[in-house]
Order: sequence, then structure tokens, then C-alpha cells
Amino acid sequence: MRQVMRPKRMKNHRNPGNRRSGFTLIELLLVVGLIFILIGIVLYVGGRVLRQSRITSCMNNQRQINMANFNFATDNDGEFMSPRSSGNFQSGAGDDSALADCSRGGETYRLFTKSYGGNMNGNSERESALTEGAAWEYLGDLKAYKSPNDPTDRVRSYAINAYVGELCPDNLGSGEDYAAIVNSGWRAARSLAALPQPNNTLMTTCEEDSAGYNNQGFMIKNWLINGNPPPQHWFDYPAPWLEDGVTTSFCDGSTLFYEFKKPDLGQHLIENSASGSGFHRAYYPGDPSLSADQWNETNSDWYWFKNRMLPGRFNYE
Repeated sequence: MRQVMRPKRMKNHRNPGNRRSGFTLIELLLVVGLIFILIGIVLYVGGRVLRQSRITSCMNNQRQINMANFNFATDNDGEFMSPRSSGNFQSGAGDDSALADCSRGGETYRLFTKSYGGNMNGNSERESALTEGAAWEYLGDLKAYKSPNDPTDRVRSYAINAYVGELCPDNLGSGEDYAAIVNSGWRAARSLAALPQPNNTLMTTCEEDSAGYNNQGFMIKNWLINGNPPPQHWFDYPAPWLEDGVTTSFCDGSTLFYEFKKPDLGQHLIENSASGSGFHRAYYPGDPSLSADQWNETNSDWYWFKNRMLPGRFNYE
């Protein structure tokens, strides 16, 4: 039987010149675009994570200061350390009916920090101001006094509420305003037991206390919003380092990141203070006068802080 020879199939050889050896321009642009998008996402997420980490660290520092104050009180008949950081040596002793008694007669050993004399470098605190203060025995770490959000080179970022640990709030100056506050019966609270609302009473906050004094570390005395404010409603004001808010702590040991109701609050107060209000005293144009009933905590940062100085003893509704 005759065998039929079938032709062999020819292999399909492609022309080597037609092979694709890389990406097209459009593909390259798409890849580069995706890389930039991914980098943007990483930077954004990384920035948010870093910011939150710093906020958490800052609130942890304030929690440590709170604990130091509680431990101090345990060792001192239930009384907190003085929130002050500079000596006030008005003479006089006795009950708390006299103005002089609000100074504690120079009981400097109780001061949170000792920011005076050899503990100051010009208008900046030295580390010795911290190590010689009442809190050092219970903290023992310089880092606990400095917020990771603080861009300055000063050694301390935190201030204690002027109404916590004293008979009368300090830093009010003298004259009719001071006398009106003291004589009206507004007294601070030396102990936790004397606080009507510890869970709603500020213990610490990050304070901007330098812009009005040549941008130096003038972090002296304590945190105060005057109970009977003059036209400059902010006697002390919160640090604007995060722009949208500030970290705080309360007398029950809790912490909070308070978000400013007025986004430009911090920067405006710094500019206002530096322009002539003097030191840390400043005002925000949107803040009310005491007779403006339409203002309250829902639209005023000043009211929010003021009502947490010593709630239960005096408030602005």
C-alpha cells in the first residue's frame, strides 16, 4: 500500500523585530502616577500616625504630672502642690480672708517648679527650675515636662490650673480686679476633696507663654483665665502648636485633646499678645463681654476653658 507523504507543518516563526521589549509611554506614565499616589498616601498616613503619636505622648506627660500631684497630696495631708512656678512673697498669715494669705506667705517648697533666681536664664527656665520643684521627686524625668509638639527650646511646656492647689488664684495682679475676685468669695481648691467637679476641672494644659516676651521661654506661674476678666479676656492661653487644638488633663486623671472652635484662635492670640497686649495677655475679637448672653460654650473657646477652671464654684453659662 502506497504511503502518502503529508507535508510537514511549518513552524510559525515571528519576526524578532516585532517583539515588545518594554513599556509604552502611556504605561510608564500610569506606573509613575500610581507611585506618586502611593507615596502621597504613605506620607499622609505617616504624618497622621506621627501626629497622633505626639498627641498621645503629650497627654501621657500630663497624666504623669497629674499622678505626681496626687502622690504629693498623699504625702502632704491631702493638699496638692502649688501650681505656681515663681515665688510670691507677700507677707502675712492667718485665715484666707486677707489678700496676703493668697500668696501662702512664700511657701516656696510647694511650687510645681522654681522659676526664679538662679533657676532662670534671662527669661527662660533652666533645668534646675524643674529639678528643684515639688513635682520632681515624683516625676524624675525632664522629658515629662516638655511636649513633643512644643517647637521652642524651653524646658517646660505644661502649666497647672491656678485654681488647683491654692487658696486664691495667682497671677491676677493687684487693685480692684484682684480684690473683687477675692472678696467675692472665689477661692481656689487646695485638695481633691475641695473640688466640686474633679472630672470637669482642668489640671494641666499646654501653654503658649512666650510670644509676648521676645519669643523666649517665659513660662512662669500657672495657667489662669481670670474669673472677672478685663478687656483682655485671655490672661493665659492654650498653645497653638497643633493649630486645631490643644492637649489637656483633668483633676480625675483623664486627658483630652480639645479642638478649637475658632480655627485661628491660637495664632491670633499670639499675634495679638505680641502686638501690645503685654506678655501672655490677649483677646480674641469673637470672644464676648460678660453681658453678652448669646455667647456660650458652643461657640466660644474662652467660655469652655473658663468654665473648667473651677466648675461648681463659678461658671459662665
